Amino acid sequence: MQKNDLIIIGAGPAGYVGAIRASQLKAKVTLIEKNEVGGVCLNAGCIPTKVLTSTAHALSISKRAGQFGLDAGDVSLNLPQLMRQKEFVVRGLVNGVKHLLRSNRINLIFGTAKFLDEKTIEVKRKDNEKEKVISEKILVATGSSPIELSIPGITKKSVMGSTQALNMNQVPKHLLIIGAGTIGCEFASIYHTFGSKVSIVEILPQILPLEDEEISLHLRRLWEKEGIDIYTNSKVTEIKLLEQDEKLVKVLTPEKEIEIKADKVLVSVGRKANIEGLGIEKIDLRIENGNILVDETLRTNISNIYAAGDCIGGWLLAHLASVEAEVAVENALGANIKMDYTAVPRCTFTYPEIGSVGLTEKEAKELGIKIKKGKFPFLANGKALAENEPFGFVKIIAEKDSGRIIGAHILGFRASDLIAELSLAIKLKAKTKDLIDTIHAHPTLSEAVREATLKLEGRPIHIL
Repeated sequence: MQKNDLIIIGAGPAGYVGAIRASQLKAKVTLIEKNEVGGVCLNAGCIPTKVLTSTAHALSISKRAGQFGLDAGDVSLNLPQLMRQKEFVVRGLVNGVKHLLRSNRINLIFGTAKFLDEKTIEVKRKDNEKEKVISEKILVATGSSPIELSIPGITKKSVMGSTQALNMNQVPKHLLIIGAGTIGCEFASIYHTFGSKVSIVEILPQILPLEDEEISLHLRRLWEKEGIDIYTNSKVTEIKLLEQDEKLVKVLTPEKEIEIKADKVLVSVGRKANIEGLGIEKIDLRIENGNILVDETLRTNISNIYAAGDCIGGWLLAHLASVEAEVAVENALGANIKMDYTAVPRCTFTYPEIGSVGLTEKEAKELGIKIKKGKFPFLANGKALAENEPFGFVKIIAEKDSGRIIGAHILGFRASDLIAELSLAIKLKAKTKDLIDTIHAHPTLSEAVREATLKLEGRPIHIL
């Protein structure tokens, strides 16, 4: 039986980062993973989808080559080569994480973990051999998995999940996506660019329901103009298999029930915490709404057990999971740090991209905060025009009296990079004057951030 300072269950963005941080703090760490290091994010989520997204963007540029003064000829998608490239990138990063774990002297065990008591974990290896590991402190970082819908006709043959959508051997003629959250919208953007006819069904009033309403509305208008069919306030009521593997999907819209034929149906309606089979009933670990309940220090109701990442709910974001794990590990090893959620950046890698941080306009108003806001379109930004990426805008939200920045939302080229400055601004409780007084290089996309802030203060320079 192995003794440790810390056991971590799950080697995804929370688990492996937490293990490295614990090693830096001189702890003896055992990390347990039932599949592959890197978790869903690295193996079947963030990274592989970004490989597809990058190819989709390159394909989009090639189709607009004439705008760049290029005669590129016909450019087509080589899907088998793209899939090989995706696997090459993923494998390289997985091996990189394994190297980091070895270099940090972390004991990595592949197998399924189960609590025997509050300090003892039984690991069942893939060869069915079992071993016990014990530790004074334990971090649960088991991640999440897709929620399955219960709709007449849904089977493994009639629908697919995001993992299958990453591994298709041909581009669908018609892809219907159930759920317009981040994952659903990213796949809609990818396969629309690859040449699929795309239809989206969302039960809530807007696509990307957690984003600022203006952001979602502008993206919807662009996509509908490009031929994507979007049904909000709608739900799928039945799926029928037809000949040649085609599916007939019945959709109840606010006006009427319609039928849509599609050769592929992707279900992307959210994720749930991976806590089944963990043996939490033996230790009476407290669960709330299907997630492990933690306090501000990421401690559970059991004093020596912590949890971080998707298994505790909230924003299911890899970068947030990593920070939560760092905080949890430091607290488990003697610190007393509270997790700060005031400036969590959120990125959606559609085309164009979305980057958000802080409160939406609706959320601020619901909290009773008096606000002022400013927007600046990329159509008036020199670098965006030079890049032939004029669509979208930067929107800044600030408290009316203090000028403190409380929210920022970007739709456009490189939004996922631009949001970093605004995340720092919110984290540091910066005011609009701070952004205005910061010199932004020209010509860059970041100038739109300052220009939006100038607009907010009623002193715009490059827009009326």
